[in-house]
Amino acid sequence: MAVLSHAEAIAAQREKTAVLDVLVVDPKPESRALLKSALRSVEIVKNVRETGSFGNIGQILSESRPQVILVEHELGEVDVFQVVKKLRAHPVSKGTNFVLMSSEMNTDLRAKGMEVGIQGFLSKPFDILGIESALRDAMAAVSTNHKETLDRIRKVAFFSGFTDKELVRLLKICHTKKLSPGSYLFREGDRGDRLFVLVGGNVEIVKEREEGPEVLVTMVPGNVFGEMAIVDSEPRSADARAKDQAMVIEVNAEIINDGNDILALKIFRMLAILVTKKLRNYTN
Repeated sequence: MAVLSHAEAIAAQREKTAVLDVLVVDPKPESRALLKSALRSVEIVKNVRETGSFGNIGQILSESRPQVILVEHELGEVDVFQVVKKLRAHPVSKGTNFVLMSSEMNTDLRAKGMEVGIQGFLSKPFDILGIESALRDAMAAVSTNHKETLDRIRKVAFFSGFTDKELVRLLKICHTKKLSPGSYLFREGDRGDRLFVLVGGNVEIVKEREEGPEVLVTMVPGNVFGEMAIVDSEPRSADARAKDQAMVIEVNAEIINDGNDILALKIFRMLAILVTKKLRNYTN
């Protein structure tokens, strides 16, 4: 039986895991080249195409049907949000997910993007982990009934100081994820770029030991977790695994760090209160 070399084994594994056809829309050739090179290093990406504008997008979509389109926010006189809105309404883009790229990513851009059906967001300058995270976010985007979710998050103490209008906006700029039993929200060593608010089900925080996995704590609805990685920018120190059917709201670090947005300021205040309470509990 032939033995595969290390390079051949990697290529074979990539062939199994690479599933995404990606299209890059960016008017700058150098930016497209840089992003294409980075995308080819992402394990889940199979093929990458590029274009400098939306002028030939209809033909590209009809020929290749990419699962993800990464589109630059600054497209000259073209309003990227209006273009995406029109494309989302057209049958040719069925099954296509959009990721917005910007060097000035903020809550307003996220809100506008969510309104027209953009599922992922990528800040520039980017890195491989950021690209993969944006791609996975876009592919895992879940259409959520806002009314049902609103009813749930109103009961969460972390959001007690938010108006309904602010909560609706929060749902537009944050991701709501549904988790199946045993699925992982994040793994130890992952980049800590978001915190989580559990609004349904239970999530276990698990540490891998030599003798086997150890459940450190079980999160219940209303709990907030993952916030320390936001504070100190360190990688995740444990795994987060759904114990049963669960629902979480992801709050990205970029949203919290937008000091000019009232919603971000409220989240930051509640985060500061949360961290302070936890520190007091540890020292008492």
